[in-house]
Amino acid sequence: MKLTRRNALIGMGTVAAGAGVIGGTGAFSSVQANRTVSVQTAGDSSAALELIPVPSSNNSGYVDSGDQIAINLDDVSADGFNQNAKTELHNLIRVTNNGTQTVQSLELEFDLTDISFANGDPFRFTVSEADDSPGDDTVETVSNGADILTGNNSIPDSLDTTEDVDFGLVIDLIGNGDADNALPTQTDGYTLTITAETDTS
Repeated sequence: MKLTRRNALIGMGTVAAGAGVIGGTGAFSSVQANRTVSVQTAGDSSAALELIPVPSSNNSGYVDSGDQIAINLDDVSADGFNQNAKTELHNLIRVTNNGTQTVQSLELEFDLTDISFANGDPFRFTVSEADDSPGDDTVETVSNGADILTGNNSIPDSLDTTEDVDFGLVIDLIGNGDADNALPTQTDGYTLTITAETDTS
């Protein structure tokens, strides 16, 4: 058959249709595309996981509020906490879930990497239902690195939107801490990591 321009166009159209079928299978080796991601940060007092000092005089001098909240153990009227003793500071910080999903787990952990505790980790946390007074019998004690949503007594086992919980700090230096049952001074302070998870499955 003599190849004319019309025949050539029909032939190319057939090939293109076949290629269309192959492309429609969804198979590909790689795709690279640039997209814009919009991220907005907020201070602790207005973030999705809100952190504020518990509204009480109990935490006066121990909690510094601002863009990033901090527990200041140096801000005491004396020289420091008792050695070989257990000091409890209840109701220091209130955590409120301002997000749209239920918080199922809320873990608190001091980073003790490169810190020498000859006699063991001295840190624990107290947790209580928000608005409970210090010394209330609903206060629970949890270990460093544990989930504070215990579900014990009145302590919630999750935080729905707008729900909150209070936590405090225990420095247990009875048989813990450094060789002198004291808390080693850290130039840059201790780092507390708060991890909230909305799905623990």
